[in-house]
Amino acid sequence: MFSMIRLLLISSLFFSFISISDGYTLVKDSSICSRKILEKSTLTNTLSANFSERKISSLYNTPKTAKGKLFFKKNDKIRWEHFDPNHQVILINGKKIKYQENHKEIKNTTSTMVVKKIQKLMLNLINGNFLAQKEFLINYYENNQNYKLILKPLNKKIGRYLSEVDLIFDKNSLELKEMELCENETEKVEYTFSNIQINKSIDDSNFSNF
Repeated sequence: MFSMIRLLLISSLFFSFISISDGYTLVKDSSICSRKILEKSTLTNTLSANFSERKISSLYNTPKTAKGKLFFKKNDKIRWEHFDPNHQVILINGKKIKYQENHKEIKNTTSTMVVKKIQKLMLNLINGNFLAQKEFLINYYENNQNYKLILKPLNKKIGRYLSEVDLIFDKNSLELKEMELCENETEKVEYTFSNIQINKSIDDSNFSNF
């Protein structure tokens, strides 16, 4: 249970390591980039995507990988599901939060409290609200194909789990292609998103039923 929550906190809305030296330069006018991404988020009522996950840690000889599916629907609905190698599901439906691991629902109070702590962070990253808030210091970079936003937490609670969040958006579609969540230099998780579908019908049962 806590391994998945920790991954979501320090680890993956939509993601290969790309350094600033790899063709990225500072965006001259960050307000233009911010506005474009926020406008795209505002127009996104639903989103679904496949994701691949790559977890890098000093505890592992080689990175651990996983695959899953993400669903998002306004307002405040998320289904974050791992299929491989283990089956894990987090459902967020407004204030209602449910968690299942290996087809067994986890209901203990401590687990629920931890999941609630990640609710706001997950929603803000997916719906673009992080751009309008003051919980992160954001630096904007670009190359020919992408925008790269590097978020440094200003909120001490978030800073306990995250030292940095890197988000990579396609310049044309403004879809989030990659996300990297870093706890420190040796503990990080990369997410790469594919088959992204925007504003397609998603049944509400996806956010309440495992």
